[in-house]
Amino acid sequence: MNAPFQTLLSPVVRLGEVADFIRGVTYKPADVSIAADSNAIACMRTKNIQTDLEDDDLVFIPKSPIKIDKLLRAGDILVSSANSWNLVGKCCWVPDLPYQATFGGFTSVLRADPKRAFPRYLYHWFATDRTQQLARSFGQQTTNISNLNQGRCLELEIPLPPLPEQRRIAAILDKADDLRRKRKRALELLDGLTQSIFLEMFGDPVSNPKGYNQTLFGCVGQLDRGVSKHRPRNDPKLLGGPYPLIQTGDVANSGG
Repeated sequence: MNAPFQTLLSPVVRLGEVADFIRGVTYKPADVSIAADSNAIACMRTKNIQTDLEDDDLVFIPKSPIKIDKLLRAGDILVSSANSWNLVGKCCWVPDLPYQATFGGFTSVLRADPKRAFPRYLYHWFATDRTQQLARSFGQQTTNISNLNQGRCLELEIPLPPLPEQRRIAAILDKADDLRRKRKRALELLDGLTQSIFLEMFGDPVSNPKGYNQTLFGCVGQLDRGVSKHRPRNDPKLLGGPYPLIQTGDVANSGG
């Protein structure tokens, strides 16, 4: 996702020249409800910021004191601005919602100037690994929370080709993102198929409906702890032999 932006031969401007952050609204816990009524408005929180905007679990707050610029608009980028260090800066695209909504104090909106920046282009740029890492590195750490330093983020440099080129780049990245989602869904379905085939062949391993003989795991295999006294553990001279060095990160990133 970074490459289309790193290789652009375009003018580079500060983010603050083409967009701005809008801070979320603050409210009292007593103001929160889980039911909509004519005097309430949906309020997005950090938990709503997932790969897509997640609105299955909404809360509502009083509508009356909220200014128009605090209402979410299609094309806004909702950003987690106060969260644990690894989540601060996380963002999602705000689609055209069928209801009015605002956003809470631990979130912010990055809103593009549509005369200079195509919102979808801005979203793809801000969601790149590189921009996310930079935004996170600017976080101001308190006891358990990191706060997004919006001023430093607005100093970030963004390549800014003409608007038609921004739209073209955004369309390409949208297609790539759609393919990635379809591939992820296909892998999920294959995982489910594997489990279904196993259950069909062998039954539930806990209830053992087929009445297979059971024995202790230690009778058919063993579970050993890894040992690596050498430091650093990934010293190049340890690699390249007949046995691979497998670490916890390799397991976590293996996709199962």
